[in-house]
Amino acid sequence: MNANVQPDQRYRWAALTSLGWHLAAFTVALFYKWVPREDSSCDDFGGWCFTAKESAELIFLLVVVFLVASMLVSLVTAVPLSRRLHSPVAAGTLAAITSVVLTVILIVLIFVLNAAM
Repeated sequence: MNANVQPDQRYRWAALTSLGWHLAAFTVALFYKWVPREDSSCDDFGGWCFTAKESAELIFLLVVVFLVASMLVSLVTAVPLSRRLHSPVAAGTLAAITSVVLTVILIVLIFVLNAAM
């Protein structure tokens, strides 16, 4: 990508780059869900049990919720980064990394605040 992109197009390319990184992570999660697993039985357990297929589906659901939240944060963080950095690809990559870190901090903060109440 040429670093001499117009400032109004820099945000678009930065946002698309960030969304591309999130799409790559979503693809990995989707392939993880599609891996054939032996369906185990929960007959041996007295209480509550997850089979391998159910746990893969639960993990996929949690990853999708996390990635959607992270994508929304990355759209916000791409604005100042695209203004500061001349390379939209670098700004989009940094926005994706920053959004993942901020989303993890937000989730931990929510859990800590709920535990304190």
